[in-house]
Formats: sequence, structure tokens, C-alpha cells
Amino acid sequence: MPKAILEGRTREQRVAQGKNLGSLRSLTVQPKTKKRYDLALEKFFSFLDYEKLTIPKQRSQMDDLVSDYLEHLWASGEGRALASDTVAALQNTEPHLKGQLLGSWRLLKVWSQQEIPNRAPPLPEIILHAMVGRAIMRHDTSFALSLLLSFYGMLRTGELLSLLARQVEVSTEDGPAVISLGMTKGGQRQGASESITVTVHDVVRRLRAWKATPKVKLTESAKAWRAKFAESIAALGLESFQFRPYSLRRGGATFWFSKRGSLDRLLIHGRWQTPKTARIYINNGLATLAEMKIPMKKIQGFVNIYRHSLTQPVPNLERALRSSSGGRGKRRKVSDFFRFWRLLIRDEGRSPS
Repeated sequence: MPKAILEGRTREQRVAQGKNLGSLRSLTVQPKTKKRYDLALEKFFSFLDYEKLTIPKQRSQMDDLVSDYLEHLWASGEGRALASDTVAALQNTEPHLKGQLLGSWRLLKVWSQQEIPNRAPPLPEIILHAMVGRAIMRHDTSFALSLLLSFYGMLRTGELLSLLARQVEVSTEDGPAVISLGMTKGGQRQGASESITVTVHDVVRRLRAWKATPKVKLTESAKAWRAKFAESIAALGLESFQFRPYSLRRGGATFWFSKRGSLDRLLIHGRWQTPKTARIYINNGLATLAEMKIPMKKIQGFVNIYRHSLTQPVPNLERALRSSSGGRGKRRKVSDFFRFWRLLIRDEGRSPS
């Protein structure tokens, strides 16, 4: 979604801003959401063509048609996300359908009750420390910081992968560190920028080291970072737990609630708009953690490496050399090398933000 702007002072300024942003209808949903909606509608109309069905002239008759399509998706083994996108896309395209699809929404509710969502399991703090210890052993201090920040700061994966040094403000190693997240998922609903405050000492001092390093972006490309996360889980022999990047945020939520026992503080820290979402994180997270049998023998050595690092100075964060595919150590084109070299020279002459 386009970045929010201040209202222009004159009519001419507001006209120019409107042209840049587009029509109001085009701004009702984010571009990624719009792509999902378009795909859902394409499949819906293909179904109508195949079944030789037509859109009814009366809006009140749309509910039966959409309900039949949802039953088709259920019987065909399609995901609930497609079903939800279809109903939402129809209402977004034709706002007057709101309140006319009661039967369809009821079926979606039943679907969600009968089919448990495949949520990312929460990452326990001890496994976080093992992953960070392994990253430190491999001198991958940027990846180590990204894991710690995502967990203790309860960042969404997209927020972490787009984080820039200029968004971070930290004056001393004792903190706190304040991170401006801009117009996030929740901020867009409220029309206001969001931020988080990090007080965990080790995270604060690592953020300070990052600020002192001429490195603008914390992570590599999204693909490379996700691959590194999966590699770390596999190297620790934890594939059976099916941890995913979002497990860091869910693990952080469970950790902070266990430590503080305050839902209100968790709502502010995690930036949730309603307590319902936070309760799902907590209840499901605590139940999942209680059933986990963590193989301590496999990870204890890496946990010890991380704990030892707490008493050591923080090394400078390495600059991530990225190829076009996002990986490391691969042969790059000569043009890519010189492009990186020019960026390096430019960044080295710039004072830390």
C-alpha cells in the first residue's frame, strides 16, 4: 500500500497527490491482497462457466450461488484461504453485497471450526538461543541479531525483512532501543505509524553495533533469509517441529506472556487490535510448548555458545554480499561485482544514520 502522506495545503497539491496515489477504490485493499482477490474471482467465474451458471440479477440470490461454490471448494480439497478470499473479493467488488451473503459467511465459520488452521508453532526461547549460538559460531552476526530481534521484539516476518538502520534509535548499550516500523499491517488500519521498544540488553547492544556498521539493511533478500532459517532448523535436527519464520513472533508472544502475565502489555507489545488474536497466540502457544520434547543433547552446545557471547564484546556485523539469487559464495557477474563495489565505497563514506 502506498505510504501515507500529509494532506496538501492547496487544491493543486491535493490534486497532484491524488494522481500519484490513484483512485480511492484502488486504495481500499493492498496490492498483494488485490492479486489474491483477482485470482479468487477468476477461479469463481471459471467454476460458473464450467457449470453453465450465470450471476443472478437479484443480489439476494447471490448467497445460494456462493454457498454452492464454497461447498464445491470444500469437496475438492481447496484451502479455506481461497474460500475466504472469494467471499471477501465479491464484497470488495460489489460493496452492496455486504449483509447479503449471510449463508456463505456461516459456511466459512463452520469451515474454520472443523478444520484447524496450520499455524506456525511457537519457537521456544531455548531453541532461539541455540539458533543464535550456531549463527555466532559461523560468524553470521546479522542473522543472529535478526533472530533475537524478531523473537523479543515480536516482529512480523515482513517487518523484519524490510528493516533499515535509519528506523532504529538507540543511544546507549543499556537502551532502550526504539524501532519505527512505519505503516505496518495494523498501522494501515488505524492510519498511524507503529513502533516497538526493545529493552533486552543483548538485543540492544547488538542493535547499537549494527548502527555503528555501514550496513543499511539488516537482512539479506527475503528468499536468502528464509533459506538460512530453514537451514538452521535442519542443522539442529529440529525439522519434525515444523518451525517457520513466523514461529519467532509466536514464540516471543508466548515468552512475554509467561514472563509478565499481562494480556494488556502483550497487546501493546505485539500491536494487536483485539484481545481475541492475542489469546489465540497464548492459549495455542502454551499448549504446544507443553507438549514439545526438545532434544537438549543436540542443541546444548550451541546454547552454551550464545550464553558465553553475552559476556563478550559484540563483533561488527558483516556486510551481506548478495548475488542475484540472494545466496552467498556463488560466482557473480562482473557487472554485479562493480555495482556492489560502488555501493561499498559510497556507504563507507557515509556516517551511520
